[in-house]
This record gives sequence, structure tokens and C-alpha cells, in this order.
Amino acid sequence: MFFAMKKVPHVPPPAVSRGGFSLLEVLVACGILVIGLTSIAAILPAASSRLAEATAEDRAGTLAANAYAEAVARGLLSSDLFPASSSGTTCVVFGRVLTINGTSTSIPGGKVALASGTTVSGTVLFTRIDQARGFVLEDDLTYSIPTTGETPNNSFLNGGTGPREYKDGVCWGGMLTPTVLTGTVGPGSVATLSLAVFKKSGDMQSLTLTPTSGLYAVVPADAQTRKKYAKGCSYLLVLPTGAAPTWQRINASWTTVTGSTFLTFTGTQSFPAGTPAIGFEGLLRLDERTIVLD
Repeated sequence: MFFAMKKVPHVPPPAVSRGGFSLLEVLVACGILVIGLTSIAAILPAASSRLAEATAEDRAGTLAANAYAEAVARGLLSSDLFPASSSGTTCVVFGRVLTINGTSTSIPGGKVALASGTTVSGTVLFTRIDQARGFVLEDDLTYSIPTTGETPNNSFLNGGTGPREYKDGVCWGGMLTPTVLTGTVGPGSVATLSLAVFKKSGDMQSLTLTPTSGLYAVVPADAQTRKKYAKGCSYLLVLPTGAAPTWQRINASWTTVTGSTFLTFTGTQSFPAGTPAIGFEGLLRLDERTIVLD
């Protein structure tokens, strides 16, 4: 027996439709992209500022190491920088910012032995290091506009006959403080070497400190002076009466709504009312070492 098989017609498979983006999806994606680009653009100034700070800190560290090497190699850690009758001398300063034109008039109270480049100690100092170039980081050279071609021309001081010219930027100053203030300072005396590195040769400000409930009230008391000379994480050079100058790291400083300015130090040393201090503009770094004078 035979059965007839019914022929089933072939039906082609349905065509695969291609999916696409709707207008709403495109608008949402564009909005997310705009938000992301705006966020990236917003952090660029902060990133640039952080990069500038990191560069300054790196250069300050380099100069601090160079300054100590200069002080050792050039005989700046010698007892002959102090006057012959150095009993009671609290410190000797040299370099940029801490002194003005080679004098110690920037440190009030007669606490500095090195009065000027014309004194005995000043003469000894300035024959050992170039006071014009010896206290500056000489890594930022200057160039003049080329007259021919595209290569910049090297710039030299003294009309082209002197050493390479550089931008006068990051600089340092040093301070030697005897551990024992009584008696004459001589070879073998122990002292503290303070190396202060500055962003540039800037200004300084005399301040007065008065303890108040665990804090120190600062005069002059205005926000601009505080932010420039006594900001947090910086240092003040405190000049206590009858004692050696001491660098104090500022833990925090602020100005109240009533116009009063206060600060706290990270150390535990206390100072009486009316203690003078000096704040410095652009202080980047402070290194202190205990040394034995030659």
C-alpha cells in the first residue's frame, strides 16, 4: 500500500532585523559624556597646582642637600665665623632671606653675631662662598632669543664674560646656633645648623606671640598676614628673650570672625607673653642638624 506524501512548501526564515539607538539613548549618552569631560576639566587646575607644588618640594630637597654639602666643603661650619668674644652670642646667620644685603638687621634684638660683610666674621664668610650666587639653586638657566636659526643662545653675566646666567629663584639661608651660650665658641663646640629653603628671595614679617589658653595670639592679627607669613605647616623663627632663636613648626593657624589671629605649634616648648617671632614668605623647607664646629 502506498501513501501519498503531501509536499510542504519551503518557508524562508524571517529576516534578522538590525537593532539601533533611539534618539533618547543618544541624548543620555551625550549627557554622560559631557558630565565626564566637565569633571576632568575641573580637576586640571588642581592637578597643575599639585604638580607645581611637587616640583617646588623636589627642588627644595635638592637645594637642601646641596646647601649642606656647600656648608661642609666651603668651611661654613667653622667657629671662626663667630666673633673672638662670642660669649652670649645666640646665632650666626648667612645666605639669602635670613639676612639683608649681608647684614643681620633682619633678625631683631641684637641676637646675631654676623653684623655685616665688613666685620671680621663677615670677611671670613664671604671669602669662602660667593654671596651673589652661592645660596641659589642654579638649575634654571636663561636663554636669549636667537638672532639666526632656531636654537636659543646661552646667556652669560657681565656682558657675556661672566658665568652662566640663571633665573633667581629657589634659594637658601643658614643659621648656626651654639648649644651652650655661655663661654667662647671655638673648635669642638656643638651647634645646631638650620638650613631654610625659600621659593624665592621674599619678604619677612615681625610678629608677637602671646600664650592664650593653650594657643598663641598673634599680632598683627589679620588674615592676609597670617596666610602669607604664618600659615599652617610652615615655620616661625621665634626669638625668646635671653635664649637662642628657635624654629617652631606651625600646626594650624586661623583668624576668627572678631579679627583675632591664633596659632598652635607642633612642639611642646612654651614662650612668655610678648615673645617676638619672624614669619617668612615662601618658606619651602627647614632642615636642622647637630654639628661640631671646626
